[in-house]
Amino acid sequence: MTLADVTVARLGELESRLAILEDREAIRDVLYRYARAADRCDLDLFKSCYHSDAIDVHWFYNGNAHAFADYVVPLLAQIANSQHSITNPLIELDGDRAFVESQWYVLHHIPMDDGSGRFIDQQLEGRYIDVFEKRDAQWRILRRQTVVEAGREIVVPQDSDLPPDHISVGQRAPRDVVYQGMAVLDAQIFEMPGMDLWGAARARHA
Repeated sequence: MTLADVTVARLGELESRLAILEDREAIRDVLYRYARAADRCDLDLFKSCYHSDAIDVHWFYNGNAHAFADYVVPLLAQIANSQHSITNPLIELDGDRAFVESQWYVLHHIPMDDGSGRFIDQQLEGRYIDVFEKRDAQWRILRRQTVVEAGREIVVPQDSDLPPDHISVGQRAPRDVVYQGMAVLDAQIFEMPGMDLWGAARARHA
């Protein structure tokens, strides 16, 4: 085998490994975009994570994934905010399909309706069992099965005194600071000297 043959073989191996890494990263990107879409109530971004004929079995809604998006995004918009975290993705590639297991944690910050200003923090944990499919060079979810592992709810006091539209308070799309992108470099800074965070927490529970 000539040096040229070895070089060609080595380049072919590297290209194959790079393609695998690119596929894995593209799948992880979909998972993370889903979390942003849910928390920012970004309907278009949410739908972009699924193929149009995808199925989502989400225990409280089972059916077409784009129809699920039309249902759940307005539902999430009814509460103060939520935070979805997706971790530990295990990706098994199989041609243009992939079997993916990942863990999720979600906090729903639900205002009480008794005028007290308090919130219910609903914490849920589980896994997504996904089949992804690559079409036209785009990886998207073809079928999602949600598995719930644990859950709890606690009542928490009124939020901070920050105005609800403050840049440091999470907003829905397109008002959230994340939609500023690089323009955040020019965002106005409100000087703050710091505060006694632990004392404030103790005072709320005195």
